[in-house]
Amino acid sequence: MRIESLRLENFRGHVDTVFEFHSNFNLVVGENGAGKTSLLEAVTIAIGSWLLGFPGHDSRNIRERDVRRVFDVVERRYRELPQYPVRVSAQGYVHVAKASRNESTGEVEYEALSNGKKNPRELPVEWERSIETAGGKTTRRGAADIKRYASIFSDSVLQREPRILPLIRYFGAGRLWESVRDTEGKALSKHKGKQPADLLEDADEIDMALREYDKLSEPFYGYRMSVDKRCNPDDLLRWMAVEYLTELDEDEYSPALRLVYKAIELFLPEIQSARYVKRLGSLVLNFKSGQRQPFSDLSDGYRNIVAIVADLAIKASMLNPQLGEKALDMTPGVVLIDELDLHLHPRWQRRVVEDLRRTFPKVQFICTTHSPFLIQTLRDGSELIVLDSPGDSNTDVDSESPSIQVLDKLDNLGIETISRGIMGVDAEASPQYMAMLEAAKEYLAELDEAAKAPEDRLEEYKRQLSKRIAPFADNPAFQAVLEAERIYKIGK
Repeated sequence: MRIESLRLENFRGHVDTVFEFHSNFNLVVGENGAGKTSLLEAVTIAIGSWLLGFPGHDSRNIRERDVRRVFDVVERRYRELPQYPVRVSAQGYVHVAKASRNESTGEVEYEALSNGKKNPRELPVEWERSIETAGGKTTRRGAADIKRYASIFSDSVLQREPRILPLIRYFGAGRLWESVRDTEGKALSKHKGKQPADLLEDADEIDMALREYDKLSEPFYGYRMSVDKRCNPDDLLRWMAVEYLTELDEDEYSPALRLVYKAIELFLPEIQSARYVKRLGSLVLNFKSGQRQPFSDLSDGYRNIVAIVADLAIKASMLNPQLGEKALDMTPGVVLIDELDLHLHPRWQRRVVEDLRRTFPKVQFICTTHSPFLIQTLRDGSELIVLDSPGDSNTDVDSESPSIQVLDKLDNLGIETISRGIMGVDAEASPQYMAMLEAAKEYLAELDEAAKAPEDRLEEYKRQLSKRIAPFADNPAFQAVLEAERIYKIGK
């Protein structure tokens, strides 16, 4: 499944706006208030329509706060006028594929279909969700086609056909810190809030946890909480604890748990291995440097990324167990991440996009960011969507939706060009940043001169260079600026 285009009518700040998406990666940038999160919420409504074909898994409906309001004053009387109808319309493709393990070769591969149809293939689909009038409910009739496809997939899986299910997921900006509750508002289990170590104190407690997590055997468990923007690391660790105990009970490794390890290791090339450790009741990362850290001791940046990767790997393995070790490579889907750069050091921001592409090659990502370093790593201008805020788009009857820029080319854009030309940052708005930028440029220029200097003058050059960057040397942002300028210079 992937989204080709999205049209928003009277949705939050949008009067009538059309977005077009890249099939692989999309990075949405814009000032605060430009509508980045609103766009992700709208896409969640669109991709959540897939869940209409899977009873027991809630889709994301249009809510009252999604209705665009016009602010009006008549004879000093202030009014908020809700605008209807509110519509979210989408065009996209459903990925149709069957795959299983070849008994002769032992490899997981796409099956040859007897009816002569191509496998895999994509089928175009259009659908719409709307609220037509005040007090109305989100309609489903416009989503009949995508629901029909989803129902076919659901029935196929229940008939034991090796149909590949698409992964869908939305991670909000507060994903690690908001407690996760099910759709009825009840705690996921009476062990809610306990640390995994508490659950591992004795076997009786584990047995209780296993009984309460009997949903793990459901064929569509991977769609649980898919359109809920929160992500609870405790639940992820608890899932690992259950899978680890299953390995011990059956004296056989869990393919799903091993796939999660593989995803983390693939995403983080600096680690040697990722393993769940019973004694600690936690996931432990073993770094190639020799360092060993449990999940709880990781920085916010690491915890954020590991939680996202583990969550997606768990869903891929639970939705498509027939893919075994190839579930990461062969599972399609749509994943939304608000503020992808959240808690990430600038050096890591320069690689996170490629890390996601490499780990989940068939997934379409739609992410927001405020970081120019992420923009630098895009492969093509069509992967970047720039939202220009019109001010307060709800305050005037004649106001327009936030405008959209789609850039054609990003080749060798320097950090200064991105900050000024794309993100609207000028020297007056960020004097410290501009000072660091100038220092980086001068440092690199003098470094070139030092390389040409006679050997007896090298020490003097080194002293001068150290003096020039001393005010910024301990600033991580300066190191990132320096790296960005260095790469830009090489590219030129």
